[in-house]
Amino acid sequence: MDILQKIDQCRALLDRKDELADRTKEVNLAIQTCRDELAGMMIEAETPKVSREGYGYSVTQKVKYTKAAGVDAELMEALRENGLGDIIRETVNAQTLQGAMSNLAEENDGELPEEFRTLIRVYEFYDVSRRKERAK
Repeated sequence: MDILQKIDQCRALLDRKDELADRTKEVNLAIQTCRDELAGMMIEAETPKVSREGYGYSVTQKVKYTKAAGVDAELMEALRENGLGDIIRETVNAQTLQGAMSNLAEENDGELPEEFRTLIRVYEFYDVSRRKERAK
């Protein structure tokens, strides 16, 4: 195989990778839509847990916290003022921010302190978890 053929092979693999990434995005969106619909159906039917084909499905309410766009400096200052400066790096890790905001909200009756309300977006949604059930 010569260099040009190897370039063609690499390009084909890169194209395939892009196709798979696009397909993964589509499937993830379909999963999210299906999960949202399933959670709604389970809530409406007042059925918080269902077993099917060896898996248990249960509805849980979750809250996610993410940084609002364009408020980096203000967020960093609010974190420092609230004793959370230790989670700051050049960027704030999304999981670390999630944990810190969850703790802050928990300490404040489920609400973020005022100084974070324009800096952090709050998403509430229902999730359906799937776990392999143990044989009894």
